[in-house]
Amino acid sequence: MQRLRPHGKDIAAGMNARPGKWPAVCAVLLLAAVSFWSATASADPADDAFIASLANYGIEVRDSGIAIAMGHRVCKGFDNNANASVLAMKVKRDTDLSMKEASYFVGLSVAAYCPQYRGQIDRSLIWLIPGPPLM
Repeated sequence: MQRLRPHGKDIAAGMNARPGKWPAVCAVLLLAAVSFWSATASADPADDAFIASLANYGIEVRDSGIAIAMGHRVCKGFDNNANASVLAMKVKRDTDLSMKEASYFVGLSVAAYCPQYRGQIDRSLIWLIPGPPLM
């Protein structure tokens, strides 16, 4: 079998890696790609939807981990029989959000993490809960 030689040059002559090194290089690149995709795929879809919903309502999230933890804390508040208005005031107190934004935060937390509490949202906040995502 003859090697292709464009313009009289060996194709492999201009490459730094020898033919024996290509499988190792490909394996490293494949491992890096798999690591990247598995890290991306391991994110929780509910968390991603929650953060995206906050952004859609104009609520800036500097640290998504803290926002997600606060969303779960809202649900724990409902577990302890707190009402939505009190939880919104706590979110406002603990953040730099306005009362309206804190109320949105409570509604979005319920939608993302504890929809079983939808009926316990105060009538003043019920309009804050978005419907299911349309995909």
